[in-house]
Amino acid sequence: MDFVAKAVIIGLTEQAPLVLAAMGMALIYNLSKVINVAFAETITLGAYFGMWMNTTFSANFYVSLAIAGILAGVLSCATYLVVFRTAERRGVGTVEVIIISLGLSVLLRYGLQFVFGYEARFYDTPPPTFMKLFGVGFTSFQLTAFILVVVLALLFYLFVQKTVWGRQVRALASDADLAKVSGINPLLTTLVMWFMAGAAGGLAGAFWGVGSSAKPGLGWDRFLLTLLVVLVGGTRGLRGVILAGMGTGVLLSALKLEIAPLRAEIVLLVAFILVLKLRGNRFRELAKV
Repeated sequence: MDFVAKAVIIGLTEQAPLVLAAMGMALIYNLSKVINVAFAETITLGAYFGMWMNTTFSANFYVSLAIAGILAGVLSCATYLVVFRTAERRGVGTVEVIIISLGLSVLLRYGLQFVFGYEARFYDTPPPTFMKLFGVGFTSFQLTAFILVVVLALLFYLFVQKTVWGRQVRALASDADLAKVSGINPLLTTLVMWFMAGAAGGLAGAFWGVGSSAKPGLGWDRFLLTLLVVLVGGTRGLRGVILAGMGTGVLLSALKLEIAPLRAEIVLLVAFILVLKLRGNRFRELAKV
């Protein structure tokens, strides 16, 4: 029981931003059906935007968080307009778009290093207080971050599922031609979706950054895990992504309690790959029926 409590509490408090990052990537993946490698830099830049506002302008954490999300959303829209929309209009294939996004990722990462340097940067926040629940220690910031992530994830989910914009995004993802005939503005709807995705990624980066530090490889270090959460949970929509993200955090924490962190991540990645492999086999069997 103690082991389960530790895994759940540590997993939910330390890995909560993974849910936001996965939701952001899922929005782009579901609409464009393309793996946007540059989304890793959206996460990283969210951490740097928040750090910049916090240390340069003395903004408190909540203001820094909000601005980081907005700036990351604006950057996401800019990358769509300049890079991805141009590629789409020229009929560039899926593989080529992934390669382009990889090049964009490298460009953004080295541009970030040129501006902020290579060293890790830290937020200027007051020392946290330490708490215990079921004998498991965590900080007041981790608790606050978990609550905020839950609230933000719920707001993103409700936006996509319940609002007019959300229904338009889902309609465009299902059938772009039918959506256009129905009077939906594809460009505006796509920009709204890319902004929401970028904001979610930027917020995740800000949470990760203040929890540890803002560094150039922050988003890339978490990209593969985020992608696998999207691939595993995305078949069930955003609800599946949320559940997969939370489950991944708990499972990763449970593994780290028993084995070395690097080995824990390798075991988790192998487990994800097996799940995707088994799911692919099942879909092929159903297709034969």
